[in-house]
Amino acid sequence: MTTIYFAGPDIFHPNFSRHRALVQALCSKAGLTPLTPGDVFLDQARDIFTHNLKLIDQADGLIANLNPFRGPVEPDSGTVFECAYAYARKKFIIGLVADHRDVLSKLKAAGAGPAEESGTLCPDGFTVENFGLPLNLMLAEALTGLAANMEEAVNMARSLSN
Repeated sequence: MTTIYFAGPDIFHPNFSRHRALVQALCSKAGLTPLTPGDVFLDQARDIFTHNLKLIDQADGLIANLNPFRGPVEPDSGTVFECAYAYARKKFIIGLVADHRDVLSKLKAAGAGPAEESGTLCPDGFTVENFGLPLNLMLAEALTGLAANMEEAVNMARSLSN
């Protein structure tokens, strides 16, 4: 049976138990085994870090919630690290991103985009990469697939495990 690690900031959500139940139900229906951070209570940063890396090592692939977290566009940095770790371990990675618009469009919509209409220069002076991708190119290129919701992500994982 294929084992999937679920990365993302969902553990911080007040309804995490409901989210975990949804993940478990979708995985059960798809014949997958879910591994979710938060199944074991740990209160030391090093213990959590080590435990999560062990879970990724046990998994065949990863589903990562890459929706914006603590800001208008960028995903959770811990989740990005877990994706990079899984990529280095040659695991498949399915990104969960509800908004598939490119980064530049997302920044414009959030009011953090270019000062001039045709440019790619943010108000802070930094250039926005403009490759038409919904995430930073290093993250987007590491993904095996991109899903808009959890059900689609689990179905992708199931098809990759066949």
